[in-house]
Amino acid sequence: MPPKLIPYTLLLLIGVIAGGARADDFTERCAQLPQQAKITVVFHDRQVKANDTLNVQELNRMGGRPPDDLHNVYGLTHANPVYRLQVAPRTIADGSDRICAVPDIAIDLGFSEFVVYLAKELVDQCRQDIVRQHEQEHVNTWKSQLRASAQLLTTVLRRDIGEVRYYTSREETEAGVRAWAAEVAAPWLKRAIDSVIAAQRAIDTPVSYGSVTSRLRNCGQRIQGGSR
Repeated sequence: MPPKLIPYTLLLLIGVIAGGARADDFTERCAQLPQQAKITVVFHDRQVKANDTLNVQELNRMGGRPPDDLHNVYGLTHANPVYRLQVAPRTIADGSDRICAVPDIAIDLGFSEFVVYLAKELVDQCRQDIVRQHEQEHVNTWKSQLRASAQLLTTVLRRDIGEVRYYTSREETEAGVRAWAAEVAAPWLKRAIDSVIAAQRAIDTPVSYGSVTSRLRNCGQRIQGGSR
C-alpha cells in the first residue's frame, strides 16, 4: 500500500543526504591536509678532524692531481655529505575504502666524514697557518651552503607536495606516500649537494692558488704550487 512506502522513501532520502554530507566533510578535511603536513629539514654540524700524517704525493692522489701537474696539494678538505629522509603518511579516512594523504617529511643533512688534511711537509707554523686558512674557506662553505639548503628545502618541499592524493588501502597509502616524498625531495637534495660542490670549485682558482703560493714564499721557503 502506498502509505507503507513513505517511511522507506524518507529513510532513503535521509541516508542520501547524510552520505552526501559525510562525503563533503571528507573532501573539505582532505583539502586542508597539505597545510597540516609537517616538513622539517635540519642541518647537523660536525666537528672537523685534522690530519697531518700524509705527504704531498699522497694528497696529490687524493685530490686527483695527474702526475705531471706542476701544482702540489699541500692541503685538502674531504667532506662526505649525507642525508636521511624519514617519511610518515598524514591521512584521513572516510570509513569505507577512501584515504587521502600527504607526506610528513623529516630530513637530516650532515656529514659522515669531515677531515682537513695538511701535508706533513708543512713543518713550520707559518706555512701550516696559511694552508689551514685556505682549507677553512672550504670548511665554512660546506657548512654555510648546507645550512642554507636546509632552510630552503623546508619551504620548497611544502610547496612541491601540492594537493592530497587518494588511496584505497593502508598498504597502498604507505607505499604511495613514501614514493611521493622521495620523488619530491630527491631532486632538491641533489641540487643542494651539486651547488655546494660548485661553490667548492669556485674557491680553487688559479688566482687563489697564486695568492697562497705567494704567501707561502713569504714564509721564507720555496713552495711549488699552492693549497687545494
